[in-house]
Amino acid sequence: MFHLLMAPSNMVCDALKITDEHERGMMRMLVNMMIFTAIMVAVFFVAWKLLM
Repeated sequence: MFHLLMAPSNMVCDALKITDEHERGMMRMLVNMMIFTAIMVAVFFVAWKLLM
């Protein structure tokens, strides 16, 4: 399960050729937060439209 959650951010790190583990960690955090924020905004918008 964890591997699937980290796959998009690992692909970004590999594409940018980031090798330092600390830098990879920061990039993973950035990419994952962007993805989860987009998902939560979509969920909130759908819920807002359904309830109003």
